Amino acid sequence: MSPKRTTPEHGLPLGRPDAGGLTCMDIIIPPEALNRTLRHPALRAHGPSRAVWQAVEGEIFSGRQRRLSRGDATLEITLLQGVLRGGPVERPIQRLAVTGEGAAMFGAEMAQTLPLLPAMRDLATEAAAMAGLAPARMPTLSGQTGTAGALAAAIREGLAALLTHGPNCRADAPPLGVHQSRVALRRMRSVLKLFRPAVASLLRPGEFAAFDGRLKALAAALGPARDWDVFLGGMAVRMQAALPGEKRLRPMLLAARKARLAGYRPLPALLSGPGFRATIWAGIAIAERLEAVEAQEDLMHFAAHVLGRRHRRLRRGGENIELLPAAELHALRLDAKRLRYATELLAPLWPGQAPRRYLRRLMKLQDALGLANDADVARGLVRGLGTSGWALGLAEGFALAGAAGSRDMALDAWADWQKSKRFWRDA
Repeated sequence: MSPKRTTPEHGLPLGRPDAGGLTCMDIIIPPEALNRTLRHPALRAHGPSRAVWQAVEGEIFSGRQRRLSRGDATLEITLLQGVLRGGPVERPIQRLAVTGEGAAMFGAEMAQTLPLLPAMRDLATEAAAMAGLAPARMPTLSGQTGTAGALAAAIREGLAALLTHGPNCRADAPPLGVHQSRVALRRMRSVLKLFRPAVASLLRPGEFAAFDGRLKALAAALGPARDWDVFLGGMAVRMQAALPGEKRLRPMLLAARKARLAGYRPLPALLSGPGFRATIWAGIAIAERLEAVEAQEDLMHFAAHVLGRRHRRLRRGGENIELLPAAELHALRLDAKRLRYATELLAPLWPGQAPRRYLRRLMKLQDALGLANDADVARGLVRGLGTSGWALGLAEGFALAGAAGSRDMALDAWADWQKSKRFWRDA
């Protein structure tokens, strides 16, 4: 029998299992989609229900709820409508609360034709955020002992970040939205590759590759906007500071701003469309299947193995770092990034300060290597604008100067990182 949701505050975000092992998830219903949602065949297949509306009054929520599914249905589905309160702030809400195995597949089917996405937070957490109260952040893998559950937790966190920052991927918003969305996508792709050997057999054939392909396509779509944000917020600012009032810079900067707007133009529709919704629901379905696997005590061994392997790969690649050409420095940066993503996820499994020190030094190294890459990207962007003559020469000069300075920083950061204690082996 499905556990009852005694109060609406007990929702679990992004398909997390409840204490009874059944998946609970809240699906947000936009006001304009309510009637179409209630008429959807996937929902009607679980009904009708003879249940009546029940009034719900609580500290953070006032409204009503009604069970929509039959008593013998495989999913327990409840419609929740009312007002959520967080401090002095109030906001109307409308959600489907779904409990049972297959909740993610149900949501995915509904979202094919309806603008439905999973709730990122349960009502209690949402109300706290409305009141300006930030809950203590727990490590992603807190409480995990097996690789399947660990990957599910990492996917859930990445999807939550994407749902948070995706709506801010607009030209009139700060660059943080695109930046954090790309970071979320890259981290999810990195952990998929990290865990694939351990868990691929637990999923359907091709499921891993299909989800990774969706993430890759989204990251590629965000690339132009992010590249122009970095250029206009970095090298363009430095050129203007060095040559204030220089009129010969204006055509290049105007063209760069137009290119940035062009990069942002398709993003709002892309990140609210059916393809984006399918990506979110595909990730939740994978997490749901992984969470159904009986936990194994294999996570610590796995973590030590992959951290050691990626550490050795980075060390080998940078043995002659002072002599590496630009292309090999770029490859080294990618290896540092992959190790960083793995370390950010796995290092909290070990106690003490050594994991934190290792991560700080690794981040410093990746940042230094990234400066050279940013300069190389900036050169390519300027060439793509059709800029010529004096402005092109100036941009090339700034890019080359930035790349030269970044190598010195990378050498220092490399020496510092090599001193780091390999906490997974020496703990």
